[in-house]
Amino acid sequence: MDGKTLRGSRHAGQAAVALLAAMEHTGSVLAQRQAADKSNEIPAFAPLLDTVDLAGAVVTADALHTQHNHGTYLRERDAHYLAIVKKNHPGLFDRVRHLPWREIALDHYHRTHAHHRIL
Repeated sequence: MDGKTLRGSRHAGQAAVALLAAMEHTGSVLAQRQAADKSNEIPAFAPLLDTVDLAGAVVTADALHTQHNHGTYLRERDAHYLAIVKKNHPGLFDRVRHLPWREIALDHYHRTHAHHRIL
């Protein structure tokens, strides 16, 4: 999931158009929805995904969507998800930070280079 504001869509007295899209890892757009004026992507999350079969899917989104309601919604739809945890959720951040990460076995490890950086 990713949201974008359309460049050049803001005019006098009218806010810029913001879109939220659900995409496959290939980049194909599965669904797209306009975020309500004077709002953000959060209220558009569930209505957008209501149109997509999520059973067994892995949903990724930016930190804005690390919301309890979003996680509950995805579990109810039989989806898996990766949540980005930042310090603006101090309790969750602290719990994640203290997990025994070194004891967790990796199933896969892949390191690539792009734009002169290690990803």
